[in-house]
Amino acid sequence: MQKVIKSFSIIVIVLFTLSIFGWTVKHIVKGDKKFGKAITAPIKALIDFPDLFQASVEEVKTLPKTFVKTPENLNPFNDLDKDVKALITYSGKDNERTIELLNLKNNESLYKWQVKNPHKPQSRIMDPLLLDNKEIVYSFNGVTGLIKIDSTGKEIWRQPHMAHHHSLNLDSAGNIWACAYKRENSLFIIYKGKFAIENQEFNFIDNTICKLDPETGEILFHKSLADIIEENNLFYLFLKSDNAEDPLHLNDVEPALTTTEFYNEGDLFISLRNLSCVLHYRPSTNEIIEVIEGPFYVQHDVDILTDSTISIFNNNSHTIWQSTSKNWKVADSQKDYGTFYSSIVGYNLRTKEYFNIASESFVENEIFTHTEGKAEHMPDGSIFVEEQNSGLIWVIKDDKAIYKDVFKSQHEGYHHLPNWTRIIVD
Repeated sequence: MQKVIKSFSIIVIVLFTLSIFGWTVKHIVKGDKKFGKAITAPIKALIDFPDLFQASVEEVKTLPKTFVKTPENLNPFNDLDKDVKALITYSGKDNERTIELLNLKNNESLYKWQVKNPHKPQSRIMDPLLLDNKEIVYSFNGVTGLIKIDSTGKEIWRQPHMAHHHSLNLDSAGNIWACAYKRENSLFIIYKGKFAIENQEFNFIDNTICKLDPETGEILFHKSLADIIEENNLFYLFLKSDNAEDPLHLNDVEPALTTTEFYNEGDLFISLRNLSCVLHYRPSTNEIIEVIEGPFYVQHDVDILTDSTISIFNNNSHTIWQSTSKNWKVADSQKDYGTFYSSIVGYNLRTKEYFNIASESFVENEIFTHTEGKAEHMPDGSIFVEEQNSGLIWVIKDDKAIYKDVFKSQHEGYHHLPNWTRIIVD
């Protein structure tokens, strides 16, 4: 009997408490009674929580692809013993972009530029260029021409007659070399070329390489890659791509800053992802010196290391992502050839031989990105690596990873997609 009375008493107390709480909530919402801030504030926070939670859920559902879900088992580490200054870009709100100079060693923000995004929520600023006096040259990838701003974000010039995509680099004279599309009929990415095989016609996207004056934005050189290939009697290259609509996919133009036995000052090393090759091109004579093809596939980010070697970020993947059909018959005794990871491949221009760089770290840390990605070699021998698709950032030294992290975002559980981070060397 006592248990029944006790249970009944608890129910009465709970109902009375809920009744008082409901009565208080009703009058707080109606605003016809005053209860004081100490009571009103927590109750308002409590009754607003479902709406805030739902808004948060909807926000995550609609996050643009400039954000990446952070893995729960991410174990970042930082064993940097020197400053590593990285020029990064990321999304604030859909209509805002931030360009930031960040010291990875201590996560110190050294400077920021704010840029309005009048384009789509997923539009990205990739590989911005830092000039003297904190001036920045940037574009929205594949959408706009290049834009130059000062240290306060004020526009200095705008070049609307070409669209920049992927990388930007400076030559020895300080001119800007860009991967580009030519503007035509108010559009940029259009089918500029075609070829036929038997009775089938293939339309394809052309790319251009473009040189600009950094002071004025004037275009100094603008040439079609398809024309360069045709004029050098290398048109067979188009048939080597398994993407007929986008056979070239230019992603880097690296100018030679000096003259050596193996290249001239002003030569360009041009990375063509969908051809899995690097062209050594001489603009002064319109001559392709060498078609560099080897143990790398759908590569990005070619760099000149020494007077006789170059470095290539090897994505080591398919041009177009593929999956295995479940209908295929699998052998009873099947040989496993292991997992492929991305890598850095060196090429000796003298001996025509290839060599691996930091290969053990890539395998040990399972570093892989199907698209984009880059590696920057720093003066002390360490290598900055952007594992772009996952958003992971690495620094490798002596074939050992000494830094791993992501660029944390304002959204819980998500980090910023990196956009071709540029390492700034003083």
